Amino acid sequence: MSRIYTPIATIAARKQLDRLLESIGTPKAYQSTMTELGRLLAESVLSDFTEASCKSAIVVSTAEDADFLQYGVSTVLKRHEINTKLAVFWNHHYQLPSKNSVAPILHSFIEPNYEEMQSVIIVKSVMSGSCVVRTNLIAMLDKIKNVENIFILSPVAHKDSRRKLKAEFPEEISSKFKFVFFAEDDVKNGEGEVIPGIGGQIYDLLGLENQPALTGYMPNVVKKLAFSNLECS
Repeated sequence: MSRIYTPIATIAARKQLDRLLESIGTPKAYQSTMTELGRLLAESVLSDFTEASCKSAIVVSTAEDADFLQYGVSTVLKRHEINTKLAVFWNHHYQLPSKNSVAPILHSFIEPNYEEMQSVIIVKSVMSGSCVVRTNLIAMLDKIKNVENIFILSPVAHKDSRRKLKAEFPEEISSKFKFVFFAEDDVKNGEGEVIPGIGGQIYDLLGLENQPALTGYMPNVVKKLAFSNLECS
């Protein structure tokens, strides 16, 4: 088992990756660390948004990541006056008898007026394979036709995840991918979890009962935006 740190893995990023593993069993600490990793990931892509032609992005998150990793990413982008919208998907992630994984979207929340966003930023706590990211990206590409950049942000990825995701899309789409990881691991356990990855199943680690698609869990960021849009209508 070996972990390879990417060139953007600063000392601060490596410390936060270590804290993830140290925070197993203490959800509040784990949530805080994941939020900080989101901030650090966003800071690593800020230079891509310095040009006036790349000043808007829709941030796409799973429901479980929305209040933590996603929140850290969006906070930094907004602080630097990047026009952002949020899309949150409730994926039901499971394995077929064939051992292939699927992650259909059971519910979604997308902020209005997102259709002209120039970049898509996919946020995922760990990139084990390509299933969830592929599903959520296809959902956005069906709605936004002129995407210039597609960022995939994750603290940790399996070494094969980039190749697998690229293989799912034509070159005209995959050529726009910009993978942003702090570390790559090369081992999975019998359940398909990356080792050491982020320490196990993200739902348990964050203190959630189960997959949000199965429990009715509503992220706070979605509650705030939904009520805000109701007040404006």
